[in-house]
Amino acid sequence: MMNEIKLSFDNQSFQSKPSGDEVRGISNRIATSAVQINGDGLLEVLSDIGNRGCSFSPATFKDGKRNKENFEQQQLIVLDFDNKNPDKQVSFDEIKARADLYEMHILAAYETMSGTERDKFRVVFLNDAPITDKRVAESVQMAMGEMFPEADPSCYKDVSKLYFGGKGEFFIDKNIPTINIESIFRNLTCYMKDRYKANHYKDRLYRFSKETGIALTKHGLLDVISSDYLPETDNPTEEAGVNSVTESGKNSPMAIICKHDDSNIKADGEIFPERFYRVKFNVDGTGKSSVKTLGEKSRNHKLYRAEVLQDMKKKCRLFNEFATGSRKLHHGELFGIATNLIQVETGAKYFTGKREEHPELYPSDAKNGKWKTDISYMVQNEYYSQACDAYCPYREECTHCENILKTVHPNRGSMEKISGYHEVFGTMEEMQEDIYEAVNRAYWSNDRKFYVIKAQAGGGKSHSYLRIMEENPDSSFLIAAPTNLLKKEIYEKAKKQGKEILLTPSLEAIKDKIPHEIWNHIQELYKKGQHGQVHTYIQKQLKKEDVPYLRKYMKKREKLRTWHKSVVTTHRYLLSMDEERLGEFDSIIIDEDIIFKSIISNQGEITRSELKKLQKETTSPQLSEKINGLLKASKTQSCIEAEALEWDEEDMGQKSMCFDIPSFCMAERFYLRRPETERNIAEDTFAFLKPANFPGEKYIIVSATADKEIYQWYFGEDNVDFYECTKAAYQGNLMQYPEKSMSRSCLANNPGIVNRLRRRFHMREDNVITFMSENVGSLHFGNTEGSNTLEGQDILVIGTPYHAEFIYKLVAFFMGVEFDENEGMALQNVEHDVYKFWFTTFRNAELRKIHFWMIESELEQAVGRARLLRNACTVHLFSNFPMSQSELVENFDYEKD
Repeated sequence: MMNEIKLSFDNQSFQSKPSGDEVRGISNRIATSAVQINGDGLLEVLSDIGNRGCSFSPATFKDGKRNKENFEQQQLIVLDFDNKNPDKQVSFDEIKARADLYEMHILAAYETMSGTERDKFRVVFLNDAPITDKRVAESVQMAMGEMFPEADPSCYKDVSKLYFGGKGEFFIDKNIPTINIESIFRNLTCYMKDRYKANHYKDRLYRFSKETGIALTKHGLLDVISSDYLPETDNPTEEAGVNSVTESGKNSPMAIICKHDDSNIKADGEIFPERFYRVKFNVDGTGKSSVKTLGEKSRNHKLYRAEVLQDMKKKCRLFNEFATGSRKLHHGELFGIATNLIQVETGAKYFTGKREEHPELYPSDAKNGKWKTDISYMVQNEYYSQACDAYCPYREECTHCENILKTVHPNRGSMEKISGYHEVFGTMEEMQEDIYEAVNRAYWSNDRKFYVIKAQAGGGKSHSYLRIMEENPDSSFLIAAPTNLLKKEIYEKAKKQGKEILLTPSLEAIKDKIPHEIWNHIQELYKKGQHGQVHTYIQKQLKKEDVPYLRKYMKKREKLRTWHKSVVTTHRYLLSMDEERLGEFDSIIIDEDIIFKSIISNQGEITRSELKKLQKETTSPQLSEKINGLLKASKTQSCIEAEALEWDEEDMGQKSMCFDIPSFCMAERFYLRRPETERNIAEDTFAFLKPANFPGEKYIIVSATADKEIYQWYFGEDNVDFYECTKAAYQGNLMQYPEKSMSRSCLANNPGIVNRLRRRFHMREDNVITFMSENVGSLHFGNTEGSNTLEGQDILVIGTPYHAEFIYKLVAFFMGVEFDENEGMALQNVEHDVYKFWFTTFRNAELRKIHFWMIESELEQAVGRARLLRNACTVHLFSNFPMSQSELVENFDYEKD
């Protein structure tokens, strides 16, 4: 499938060569007779030219005048062979053979009016992109004239030339082959090398450079490149070219960009990439070498070592076919592979060697010799690796990045986007309405399920359920948030809208207002799992002494007990409520990811010595048996199952431990942490997640970080109704710097890096979110939810928030995931979302899923503090874990202050 092309075409037919007034009439008409046609239309026009004698000009013109000064663009290239010079007589067959050898595939040929027996003919080539710069057009035609010196010089020295039609078309390729700017100048070099030999062809290139003005590279080759993306040093908005002034005050070479844009052309659902051709001209026309600006610094070795060839063979189907000789690859496929191989040590030798291994597919003829010349040219001109989407027949069948090398072996410290992914965004209004509709559907549903609604941070989750509360004033709602901060924010919003709602009181909020000994005892009761005794203890203390804040707290508790309207609370409070109290509410809405924020974080652990002490002190045979089973299994296992049992306080008699024994008794799955694999524990420690209670009601969970598989693992696939809402594009910018991991150990190995980055971006300490241990700012990983203090501000997020390895295994075991308990994390090439990158993680897919979900959740909440959806601010994220909608920044100087 091809773009439409333009040419100047006169529809009047002639049976003999026009002359006199007829020529003047054609010339006047044709400058205003530009036609824009597609593939079928082009074949029809070529037929009219060759068979009906219609005249044309390959170029189109401005202001209705056919001359060089009014040149607009051209895509057809025409050579005229009149065979007048006896020393340059040539047949069409000879021209076609040469054209095929040098990849200049002919589109059409016809006999001219004055020809007999095809002794005078014209050939037509089609460039793949319109050439909008006159100098490039002239240079292209001059290059064609060099490769076909038998052609009439007037046809390749004048871009405004008029061509008469013929008396018989005798060749047309209905496949509509194209040539391109890169292949023209590369094959010009090959032609000159074949014709003038190695000793003299660069002299000819130097002469051609002086004639056309095209700059030469440091290797004496024409400075023309093609790429699937524009080099960073060139301006993609300039199609006509610009020149700049260097620091020395001299004019730099002018880069002219031609763009082959098929990005909006779809064939069988495929979207092909853009392709750019850059031609550099010397301003002074001296033909001196230009400075290379390909974005890659000169190296003593290739980007990739020879070992990557085996990975290419294993992971790329097309490359495997080439390496094994299972089929003959056509030229485009071979060229794409060659551009990748020249980046690899011994890659060029590997390419030519494989062709020679399979003479039945690639006979050792002049064509094979030309490949060696092409490879040498590509190496010297520092070609980029061609994108898989540009040539691979399997591009729709495999998961791949930009090119073969980035697919099979992405560079460490980089993230490669998987090709073919096009994220679709809705408007802010569409996103907000979708969130509301999702929450509303869940509200009116009668099924007792967990309705999990995933929506972007700052997308309007609370606005949606507050709107539903307003629309249903007679219903009572229980809203649960992860933190007291967010709880209070939701309460204030609801009160502002006139809703009757109560806020559950918090002892944590008044801990500094009550005596230390009372607070410490309350904390001890919580640690022991004796939550029910907390309020009994407070009542006893209030009888002894009046503590105003505690008295006010208990009054709020009493009011809450008899309150039958809407309530805002925390996740932890929700999990402590019994079925009877929960049944009093018409709807339970959980704000944010309760599994990540309040279930996984609610961990318990007991050392081996403490466990043995508990066994000695308990009078419960069931508890003693459970402990015995754990100790026995721990000799050979790390993941240990044990039956749950009800705890009776009398089983400990008068003795007590500062440990949550009730949760330990109810826990069924334990993970043994061993000091030989963890540095921060002194003895074997049994870790477990404290059981959470969700009585059989309907729960609506709205979260930016909820994951479908995680919720199905935890609650059961049949119990989860998951919906992901429409996404909107950020109004602001998320700039990501992936070259350093920014893990805790990375920061430890780079002392001062956080403050150095803070100064570099002129950030206040409170605009930095990183690990709590860095002592920077008021927000850190783990406590960002619900804070709007940074909304609309530029912020720095520094860190990849790994947790201890045992936590991921404990979570996986708790959810029933099967894995090798001896597997450790290792640096590896992984895929996540739309990226391939190097990351230290698990090989087990389910463990890796949990690992990535927890990291992504922390980063999503941290980035979300700036509210990029609604504000044109910037978040600078320093992490090697990829985030959606981020713009990657490479080659960042971390040492600069």
